[in-house]
Amino acid sequence: MAASKKKSPAGLLSEAAQKAAHAVGDAADQAVGGEPDPRAKSPAGNLSEAAKKAARGIGDAAKKAVGKRPSRAKKSDS
Repeated sequence: MAASKKKSPAGLLSEAAQKAAHAVGDAADQAVGGEPDPRAKSPAGNLSEAAKKAARGIGDAAKKAVGKRPSRAKKSDS
């Protein structure tokens, strides 16, 4: 399996914004009676994931500002 890469705080916030936009769009579709995509997450699920990513991005940015290791950083093998 490929090793996962650490996302930058800006990348996490960008991804959170995308998830929030999906949630708003899906909720709007449901409000007007549209059919949701059967493969899509619920609007609440997307908002929940967006909040988690935003919180991790802000926390990592704060840690980076004071010189600490970010969350989910890959530990060295030595």
